[in-house]
Amino acid sequence: MRSRLADAVELAGGQSAWSRKTGVSRSVVSEVLSHKRDIPESIINALGYIVVPMCVPAKRGMNR
Repeated sequence: MRSRLADAVELAGGQSAWSRKTGVSRSVVSEVLSHKRDIPESIINALGYIVVPMCVPAKRGMNR
């Protein structure tokens, strides 16, 4: 996701331009790109993705 963000920022002409376009704070973009922060859902959504919670069985044989 970080590489997608980096590509989108470059195509937009920089962090400030991408931030204005998407409404995501430039400081958040900077922190995500420098690995100082996890990627928030706002950036995931701005990149055209959604977060889908999913449940999977933790142990074999528990999926009846």
